[in-house]
Amino acid sequence: MKIRYIILSVLFIGVIIQYSEEKTISNFYYKFKNSGYEKGLIKSEANTFNPAANYNFFINYDPINDIADVREEIRWINNTEFPTEEIYLHLYPNAYSNNNTFFAQAYRLEEENMTRVNIEFVEAESERKDLIYVNPEIVNPYDSTVAKFILRKKANPGDTVKIDIKYSLKIPVSVKRFGTARGRNFDFISQWYPKIGVFENGKWICSSYYPYLNYYSDFGEYRLTIKIPKNFTLIPGGEITDVQEEGAVKTYTVVQSGIHDFVWAVTDNIVYEKTHYKRKDGATVNVNLFIQPERIKYRERYKKAVVNCLAYFEEKVGIYPYSNLTMVDVPRTSASGGMEYPTLFTVSAELFSPEKTGWPEYLVAHEFAHQYFQGIIASNEVYEAWLDEGFASYFATKFMYEFYPDILAYFRIAKFVPVFGLNFLSYNEIPIIYTIADIPVNLGAQSAASYYRNLAIGSISDLSYLQPSRLAYVVNSYSKPELMLHTLERYLGSDKMDRIVKEYYNAFKFRHVKANDFINLVKRFAGEDIDWFFKEFYADSKIFDYSITSVNKAGNNLYAVTAERKGDGFFKNDIALYTETDTLYAKWEDDARWKIFYFETEDKVYGAEIDPHRKNLLDIDFANNSYMIEKRYWASLSISARWFFWVQNALIILGSIG
Repeated sequence: MKIRYIILSVLFIGVIIQYSEEKTISNFYYKFKNSGYEKGLIKSEANTFNPAANYNFFINYDPINDIADVREEIRWINNTEFPTEEIYLHLYPNAYSNNNTFFAQAYRLEEENMTRVNIEFVEAESERKDLIYVNPEIVNPYDSTVAKFILRKKANPGDTVKIDIKYSLKIPVSVKRFGTARGRNFDFISQWYPKIGVFENGKWICSSYYPYLNYYSDFGEYRLTIKIPKNFTLIPGGEITDVQEEGAVKTYTVVQSGIHDFVWAVTDNIVYEKTHYKRKDGATVNVNLFIQPERIKYRERYKKAVVNCLAYFEEKVGIYPYSNLTMVDVPRTSASGGMEYPTLFTVSAELFSPEKTGWPEYLVAHEFAHQYFQGIIASNEVYEAWLDEGFASYFATKFMYEFYPDILAYFRIAKFVPVFGLNFLSYNEIPIIYTIADIPVNLGAQSAASYYRNLAIGSISDLSYLQPSRLAYVVNSYSKPELMLHTLERYLGSDKMDRIVKEYYNAFKFRHVKANDFINLVKRFAGEDIDWFFKEFYADSKIFDYSITSVNKAGNNLYAVTAERKGDGFFKNDIALYTETDTLYAKWEDDARWKIFYFETEDKVYGAEIDPHRKNLLDIDFANNSYMIEKRYWASLSISARWFFWVQNALIILGSIG
């Protein structure tokens, strides 16, 4: 009887433990102490960055009425060689103040989506300041997302300016990135505070809040004291160092060094999963996963993807330098999913999403990649969005083919049920012309499908905020840069590309970076003149299309292969001649529109191909890259190639009608 009682007790405790792992929580505390870190940043990196913008916040947050009362202290250090008589501030929430702001021109706002920063006062060196609203790049009298004030005394190099701001902010129902989830107590607070611009080369870079585009700001140290009701959970983009409970209020203290932005979320209904990742140097990263209760089935997939990301990026790029990494799965009614912030990123998932769809794993990998590209290596996303979005897309794709190589093409019925195959035409979300098959997705295929829809409008080098359409922005910031980076890797070789990326990380971590910094690094490591590559792929809007037009016998054991450059884009190509016993190669390295290549062989010739290793992923028609004079060889040896051509042509069709 006693043994039976013990067994039942153990089973009962086991049930309680299992329930506690999966239950929704309103209270948690993931304070994580590690002697290797200071203020959330690994100590070995403490002297790597030069803090310019340091923030201290005191926040009372009412999640029932969605109102934040904030006292903000900024200590800005002029780390440049130039003096300034003015200070610029981002006021991102003002993008939601009316339907004529730059941001709202792309996202129609209803009354519930509107807000603005309600500023009580701004002080600089204890002197009250009047804000002057400005539009630094494009004039829009309805947009007040940037303001400046004049300093009484010039801030010289090395000076510190003390700025104090008191304000309140009503958190709106989310439209994009920021706000509350309809029908849920889930508030995601991003780009919520007056943020100082970047002073460089004697002028302020402080862009308006444009649609689709993100941010640019200085590194610094953040400290927050946040009061919320005790039955709510705080999810911060930093390290919690203390939690105090008094009556119905809980007060969190959060610190984080070595970042250039800070976000947080508040909710009363979420599942918390904690794990750890041990870096090669022995330091431990605290991995915090916050998952919506209805998506608990994705818990292990989320965890596996995040931990694999940490390992893969440490191997391919560099160490993750923060003590915490937080992934937040947002509710279906939140518009805050799929975004990246220092130490924290957001994701979401469909109700049905088999692993072979690659989702939500790809989304996890893409948003995690931003921890490095824009998070640690801080580019200007308003001017050169490709430096973060292109790199994130490139590495997310590489990650997926490393850990999830069996991804299949799929479409959804009524945006809900995934079906493996290709959908060519739908009506009211019901597929009409489609094929059902297990079709492997070739590396870069998704970006290629997007690229085919916008081959020539805009270039990667164009200022991102001046791209003429959302499609042009997406193609020239995400799709085309990803394909360019894959092509660069295939041209230079994976080993050399790995060395370039690691040097890029080590040289520019915790710094602002520009496109020329990366390009100059490639030139240094390439071992050859690589200017032509960036002229063709980066600076101009070239269309690449090479073909083999004929293979003829030109003499005794001599064959002539005619190749044509049908597009205006130039690439240094290999030409392959296939024989019954061997493959012969030649190089085409000039920009002639056509050229004849001669091969000498005693063997029977079956055909020829240009770019046989598929180095140039921006070639718009691989189907014309080969010319076979022996059908038997084509049938036996090129099934995978023909399959690739068929999928590529299908993607071209889908891209043109999408």
